Amino acid sequence: MAAITIRNIPDEVVDALKARAKRNARSMEAEVREILSRTASGDESGLEASARERLGVRAWTIRGDEINAWIDAHPPTEEQLRAAREWAAELEADRENPILDDSLIDPWERAEQLARERAADRL
Repeated sequence: MAAITIRNIPDEVVDALKARAKRNARSMEAEVREILSRTASGDESGLEASARERLGVRAWTIRGDEINAWIDAHPPTEEQLRAAREWAAELEADRENPILDDSLIDPWERAEQLARERAADRL
């Protein structure tokens, strides 16, 4: 069998591996070997299994063309289109409201923008 040396592993990771190994009644080396074996064989992690359980079997494997085909096969209803138009109108109205302006503008850019606006007002 081959041996692998991994350098510069953060202490927190080592501590977590030791704790995980202890929970599973294994040495840390055996725990890391198990993790690598499961990963290499394609077995899913606990997080992946949990996500699959909650989101469905194919949650992580749907290709873009399948999504587009589903959308084409299930066009929006008139009610959904109306709701989308209303939402877009509300969003556009909110964009006009300076109180709701939550855009991420660099403070220096914002200062320059204000200076330009004030200079234009003076003209």
